[in-house]
Formats: sequence, C-alpha cells, structure tokens
Amino acid sequence: MNKLAWVLTLILTPIYALANYQPCKIGLITETTPSSQFTDNQDGTVTDLKTKLIWKKCAEGQRWEASSNSCLVGDGTVIQYNWREALELANTTNSSGGFAGSVNWRLPNIKELSSIIENACYGPAINLSVFPSTPAGIFWSATPYIGGNEYAWSVRFNYGQNSMNYKYDYYFARLVRDPN
Repeated sequence: MNKLAWVLTLILTPIYALANYQPCKIGLITETTPSSQFTDNQDGTVTDLKTKLIWKKCAEGQRWEASSNSCLVGDGTVIQYNWREALELANTTNSSGGFAGSVNWRLPNIKELSSIIENACYGPAINLSVFPSTPAGIFWSATPYIGGNEYAWSVRFNYGQNSMNYKYDYYFARLVRDPN
C-alpha cells in the first residue's frame, strides 16, 4: 500500500503544481497590484491602500479559511452566475448578516474591478498572494454596457482584459465594499 501511495504522489504532484501555475513577468513588467498595496484584514477581506476599497479575498462560492488564510472550494467548483444573479449576491450577503462584520457589500463597477488586474501575470491576471485561488476566468462588474441592454462589462482575468458579455451568460463574481 505504501508503494501505491508513493507512486500516486509522484504522478499527481506535477499535475497539482501545473494546475496552480501562474506565469508572471515580475521584473520585466512593473507590478500593477503589488502585495504592499493591500492590507490583509485577517477576516477574509483585504483593503486596497490605493483605492481604499475593501475586497473579499475569495470569489463567490469559495469559502475563506481563517486557519490557513486561504480560499477553499467546497465541492471543487466556484459558482458562476448570470449578471442579474451576480448583482443580487450583494443583497443576499447583506440581508443574511453580511460578511466580516459588514453589510454594505456590492458588485464592483468596471473601473473598480479593473483596478485589481495584475498586468505582470496571467492565467489568472491577479495577485494570487492577495486574492488566493482566483479562477482564471471572467468576472462580472455592475456596469451595464451602454451600447445594448443585453450586455454588461466584465473582466477576463485569464489575461486581464475588459470585455462586454451577454447578461445571461454565467461567470464568476467577487464582492467589494466602500470603507465605513
């Protein structure tokens, strides 16, 4: 049995490492969201010292684990939402007691969401030390697209690009709040 465990460890360790690999060009490209720009509030939130916004460290559907200061996924998937559902997440969070002692959470606008893009990294284009386990995917903003009622702005954290998406498509969400 020990042999089997050893073989599985040898096989799965490189796969796990590859799955958590995030290419970054720190030094070649100036960091846009260095860790020093954020204060970890030790309650599942971080404060951006530049914008003064307070962000949930984890994407919606992930669970913040205080003992490891990390974001965990219950069943292996982060929940995705259509735009209307993403907007309602904040109301649901706030009406059910809030998070980290606050009940003023909301979906960020496109400017705010774009402010946490890390241009020196991709796959995902975000500082994983500040926002651990962030999926390399599309995240909704609260900003509707002026050119058509059926679209809203989002950030593609795969490569750190803004895009407009059909409001009925399903993507990730992260909540933010203003300081008291």
